Amino acid sequence: MKKLSTFALFLIILLSVSCDPHMIYDQYVHTENGLWNWTDAREFEVDITDTTSLHNIYLQVRHSVDYPLSNLYMFVHVKGPGGQHMTDTVNLILAAPDGRWTGSGTGKLRELQLLYRSQTQFGKSGTYVFTLEQGMRKPELPVTDLGIRIEKANP
Repeated sequence: MKKLSTFALFLIILLSVSCDPHMIYDQYVHTENGLWNWTDAREFEVDITDTTSLHNIYLQVRHSVDYPLSNLYMFVHVKGPGGQHMTDTVNLILAAPDGRWTGSGTGKLRELQLLYRSQTQFGKSGTYVFTLEQGMRKPELPVTDLGIRIEKANP
């Protein structure tokens, strides 16, 4: 019985320490076979209830060190609950001019987080749909995961 209560206490402490109180949404989706191609748009549905706070929105990419270029263009589409729609073209710099990867990681994978929008206030509560599309001239690239993170700004 004592082992069980010690384990339960350890689990509660671990869960409370690992939680990020400022994070609203943080989700990754995998690409098929570790390759992101032109026809493989990735969609994230985010339920927003807080329309008074400011938020930071991040784009997240995990890629192989076999990535053949130093950057990644992607198209970001955002559709709001009121039908509003916007599209951006974003250029993520994955490698410095000297060839060093800008993201973190070890082994064959690197992870990069880009601040896409800072101090953003959502106009309406409801579901926002973020769609990421590959915008490069190569039909497929060694990108293994794509993600969106939204957190409260200046908590």
